[in-house]
Amino acid sequence: MSDIDPHAGEGIESAGAPPQATERALILLHGRGDSSAGILRLVDDIYERGVRYLAPAAAGRVWYPGELTDPVTDRRQAYLDSAFGQIERALDETEAMGVDPEEVVLAGFSQGASVATEFAMRRPRRYGGLVALAGGLLGPTDEIGPREGTLDGTPAVCGVGTEDPHVSVEHAEATAAALSEMGAAASAETYQGVGHAIGDGAVETLQRLTSRD
Repeated sequence: MSDIDPHAGEGIESAGAPPQATERALILLHGRGDSSAGILRLVDDIYERGVRYLAPAAAGRVWYPGELTDPVTDRRQAYLDSAFGQIERALDETEAMGVDPEEVVLAGFSQGASVATEFAMRRPRRYGGLVALAGGLLGPTDEIGPREGTLDGTPAVCGVGTEDPHVSVEHAEATAAALSEMGAAASAETYQGVGHAIGDGAVETLQRLTSRD
């Protein structure tokens, strides 16, 4: 693992539709301490015909050092840039299947949610959707704001449990507001009684953003 590009050489696991039958894709980014195989277990609950599910892996099961609201230091940014490379490799795979970014949903849990959100805002364009579960933009909540570019109507949901000890509802709302300012159709959703976990409400959110209905 290189300090400059720590996630280089990590794999991407996949499930769902075979490449030749793929119409849409969902890129799933796992949380700290989890794995590609772990996050792909969600496919049992959210499977939809024609969807390819891709799960990039983080080196050492950690996408970046520090906590959600810590400032983004140069070292932290290097980890983020490396994580963005994993998403770009997944997008290269979907492009090779004939699937445009407009048909690709970016989603993640915890650290994975932060990586997905940071990627979308730093590589702004129209995506099929963005789902940030128990995560959000990095940095202090009161410093969150939009960046240059437009997300061009990308549907986006920032979901958080009301009992989450690591991510506040206010942080999810601030992230959704920043996404909206960049042109996303964004909202914050709360899951009552849920801690730092993917509950039924989060699964429903993923299903809704991935479905064409």
